[in-house]
Amino acid sequence: MRRTSAERGASAVEFAILLPLVLLIIGGIVDFGRFFFAKIELTNAAREGARAAVVTTGTPTPGPTERVITALPGVAAPTIAINPICATAGSTATVTVSVSAPFEWMVLKPAMNLVGGAGALPPSAGGKAAMRCGG
Repeated sequence: MRRTSAERGASAVEFAILLPLVLLIIGGIVDFGRFFFAKIELTNAAREGARAAVVTTGTPTPGPTERVITALPGVAAPTIAINPICATAGSTATVTVSVSAPFEWMVLKPAMNLVGGAGALPPSAGGKAAMRCGG
């Protein structure tokens, strides 16, 4: 079947229209994958810190904060909150550890800025863990 002169280049135009949308979808998938990986990494680090806080009494070595930082290689500035640290043996308090770090959206933030919706993306990722004293 022969194409008429009016049909020539139609597929190139369709490709040019759809390519940015396809690339945005792929970039969004990658960005959300990175975000969920960071969230899982922060949750695991919080779990490490909570475990370090509950298995020893007094001042554990290494401390819960150091355990969290060790569990987060490559994370620049995590915010760590530990409440409380088990002070005495036999305590039944619950230790909660919260860890958060800033997250940079590489593809979706610039795309959302174009349409005015950059505030819809969370600026940081975080994780929490809670354990009872006594391990």
